[in-house]
Amino acid sequence: MHLFTRGNLEKSQVLIDAAAEFDMQMALPKNTPTLQALSMGNYMRLDKVFISTPLINHVMRCCTSPEEQPARTDPSQ
Repeated sequence: MHLFTRGNLEKSQVLIDAAAEFDMQMALPKNTPTLQALSMGNYMRLDKVFISTPLINHVMRCCTSPEEQPARTDPSQ
């Protein structure tokens, strides 16, 4: 619920507007987990990877490396 506060929605709109203005696309496939929470062990999709539209067809692979996650990166800790 805390994600949908007025302040957070206004901040996210800035990112949405910038992505539209600069014709950015998501390079990381939809629903790709990018972080495992330390507290619960569940996977979250916090990080997004944007790329300019003219380059999107040149991406061969975009994925995560959970084994390379630094210690204590859980934002809830």
